[in-house]
Amino acid sequence: MNHTSQPSFLASGNASGQPVACYDATSLAHGASSMAGAREALTGALDRVRAAYFGRMRGDPGAIVAVVTRPAVQVADEGLLFVTADGVLGGCGEATMFACAVRSSGAGSTVVFDTAATGGPIRGTDEGAGSVSLRMPTVHEPSVSHPVTVPSQHFRTVTVSGNSFLVVSAEAVGLGLDDTPGELLASRGDALLREASAVIARRTGQDPPGLLLLTEPLVGGVTRSAVVWGDAVLNRGPCGTGTCARLVTALEDGELGADEVLTHHSPFGPAFEARLDTASRLDPSKGLGIVLRGRVETLRG
Repeated sequence: MNHTSQPSFLASGNASGQPVACYDATSLAHGASSMAGAREALTGALDRVRAAYFGRMRGDPGAIVAVVTRPAVQVADEGLLFVTADGVLGGCGEATMFACAVRSSGAGSTVVFDTAATGGPIRGTDEGAGSVSLRMPTVHEPSVSHPVTVPSQHFRTVTVSGNSFLVVSAEAVGLGLDDTPGELLASRGDALLREASAVIARRTGQDPPGLLLLTEPLVGGVTRSAVVWGDAVLNRGPCGTGTCARLVTALEDGELGADEVLTHHSPFGPAFEARLDTASRLDPSKGLGIVLRGRVETLRG
């Protein structure tokens, strides 16, 4: 690895309301055969990105930073890792959208990103005028129910695009999205995530879910959710991977048909759209290929 090279800042902005940024670390060789391996090899570089953006640049503490790297597989154009103020994320739809807009060659162009998620690379398309669509990694595993009484018995885990979600009805745990202030939603959601995740990890012997998805019922293809992650961080956007997780549960529960579009809002208003790709609509048994669409805005770069 060339230790003299440094990741370089490209731009910051937002994706459907969520603060995001993008750095270029393609000058750094990692020699890994997977993006999980690249994440380990580039630990020092990711630490420098974190120190630069959240420290010296005083970036938004709730932002998610996409770090563009060399891909680990030849089928991808670039690799992609994700940095937050307190660590790394396995995946992020919003930051991927932003990286696609920053790295594309203009409207109609595509960028194929290699990430640490299973299910294949992400194919991003710059649709122009700030609109970006992503064909996300295929979801092969259904949600898993967990009998956890802290306080609800209706917890599920869903793993999509590198992130594992703990999914529960907001009403069931007394966290109404309309009447719970954002700071309280974040702190109580964080406590719930930690408590329930610890129980699930002890019972299953698997890594605990790292994000909480608080859901509302879906009506006419439209719904809201709140996502809590990190150190009591409340996502300001609808969360790209969270939208994918919500689509999975909506399809499993019969709230949405295979040919219908999910419009998924954050508690703050902005929305992503998600739908199955053509192959999955014809035969969902081979896995769920999800197309995610949203809007990005560059504020600095």
